[in-house]
Amino acid sequence: MRNKRIWWLLGILLLVAGVYYWRMTYAYEVRVFETAKGWGYQIEQGGKPFIHQPMIPGIVGEKGFANAEQARKAGDLVVEKISNRQLPPSLTVEELKGIGVEVP
Repeated sequence: MRNKRIWWLLGILLLVAGVYYWRMTYAYEVRVFETAKGWGYQIEQGGKPFIHQPMIPGIVGEKGFANAEQARKAGDLVVEKISNRQLPPSLTVEELKGIGVEVP
């Protein structure tokens, strides 16, 4: 009887851990949007804004991404960093160049 309880408890704990991992990994969504200065991205968690980035992060000035594809790739990189628990999830100049962003 005691072994059954232990196995049930272990099963429930594994289920909870799995749901927690799934939420941390897949709960983020990247949306791109156009601004007067180019393109930006917004990362949402559970349908609510988590990060709103209307311009290229980490550069001097207020310049948007050249196109929606660059904004999406940047947002995807940030989500990857969040999922890997790299905090803060800032982007480096090298990472921006790697997705085709022209950095002054």
